[in-house]
Amino acid sequence: MAAEALLDGRDWQRRETNEQARALLQTAVATDPDDAKAWADLGLTYWLEVQHLAWGGGRREMARAIDMIERAVARGGGSDAHRLLAEMRLLSPFPEMRSPVDALANARAAVTIEPGETDNLAVLAHVLALSGHGAEAVRHIERALHLDPTPPGWYRQVAGLSYLVAGEPARAAEAFGALHGAGTFTGTRWWPGWLLASSLAQAGRTDEAAAIIQAAEGRRPERSIAAVAQSLDGWSDHDSRERFLDGLRRAGLPD
Repeated sequence: MAAEALLDGRDWQRRETNEQARALLQTAVATDPDDAKAWADLGLTYWLEVQHLAWGGGRREMARAIDMIERAVARGGGSDAHRLLAEMRLLSPFPEMRSPVDALANARAAVTIEPGETDNLAVLAHVLALSGHGAEAVRHIERALHLDPTPPGWYRQVAGLSYLVAGEPARAAEAFGALHGAGTFTGTRWWPGWLLASSLAQAGRTDEAAAIIQAAEGRRPERSIAAVAQSLDGWSDHDSRERFLDGLRRAGLPD
């Protein structure tokens, strides 16, 4: 419980709390190797090392995260373990550790176990959107937003992505617009500003999209379509991914 309290915020600015939680959880699994929840939380500490770029987690931490979450799943770790494994298999920055099939299977398992848990619904929507199933993704993320009156920002990013993949760029722009400027860095390489610019361009609001592209110059490391494409971990559906990138071209981002 103490470790979970430390991990609850997933705050990239507080690496020391992650390390404190890891020490507690290492003691827990050493004491009880069958504690599925402790294994899942321990895997989360390594996943956060990878997700937060400033922490410098690499392949070693990614492999440890997957191994520990798989141990949790094997021990009946419940929906949390399945949801975390879905996240990892979807968004790992290392291609050899990604698996859209495993991500979707685990995301569906999490929702089957706890269908009313909004994080489960949001992660399933994320997997579906990046796999090209926009309409189904919209259904799940809208349910999550209905159930949670004060959703975290990443729900809105998943909603915008789902609308974009489903061919509803105007609704996508509305969802991304709430994030732009306030939370454009999410702790990973994703940046909602690119998604907002593409949504605006696809909705015919090219001047607004171009303004976002111009504002990104000097503030973002990506300078081209190719650089943005390289940062899109997990987007496995070719057609929707190309539509997104084409929107950035229309907004003025060079190839």
